[in-house]
Amino acid sequence: MKKLTFLLIFLSSSFAADSLMDALLDGNLTHKINANYNEASDEDSPFSSSKTQKILFNYKTAPIEGIRLEVATQSFATETRQSSNDNTIYYTEALYDGKAHDLGYKLSANYYADTYREKMEQNSIATTNALGVKAQMNYENFGSYIAYSKVGEGRYSASSGLDGKDHLLPTSSVLSSNNYTPNTAAYAVDLNYSPRKDITLGSRYVVANEEQTNLTYTGVYSNFQLNEISKGFNLGVAFDKTGQDKQNDQFSINIKSKF
Repeated sequence: MKKLTFLLIFLSSSFAADSLMDALLDGNLTHKINANYNEASDEDSPFSSSKTQKILFNYKTAPIEGIRLEVATQSFATETRQSSNDNTIYYTEALYDGKAHDLGYKLSANYYADTYREKMEQNSIATTNALGVKAQMNYENFGSYIAYSKVGEGRYSASSGLDGKDHLLPTSSVLSSNNYTPNTAAYAVDLNYSPRKDITLGSRYVVANEEQTNLTYTGVYSNFQLNEISKGFNLGVAFDKTGQDKQNDQFSINIKSKF
């Protein structure tokens, strides 16, 4: 019996290791390198010469038993004759996608660090850390999710972007906020309905507890995939209202099309 148990454990471990290796090898790696140079003559504009560079690496594993992992890093560097600075984002995410009868669900957790450095002051390095978790459910045409995020201590807000991701924190509001100051905890609840696969209507409520104030965001949004007009044509309409200590309304119409 002990030998049989050991054999089963060994076979199970070998299968898991092989599946993990397949998921890693079948993953998708994306990388982009963009650099721009502006070399002006000393006579015309002695301080306008500049150099910018942007590098992105993004790796996603293939799904394994409903689990997918993603790792990304993106750096920005700007250099002029008077100053030089750069910041680098390190992003990781784990996502589990499951289904029970007609109910689909996703669980995800992500962490990122944004490091900013002014090269003129080598000792001046500031890092912002943020953590987010999200639980999402879908039943027939209805969907919803709840999310939580926490920004750690630091000098800068969690506001940097990453190519391929609209928001790095799962608690972003519809329009008004996709970044939070240090030591901010945020909570989000989203409800959405898709009467057809090419139409989505939704509403989102967000509460952000900052050090000195609390803010709420109440928003509604809609997305329409209009392939009848043009292939890949998407029309999005959104409205967001900020409440409590700050009063502000935002309205947006977003049009995207693939050519």
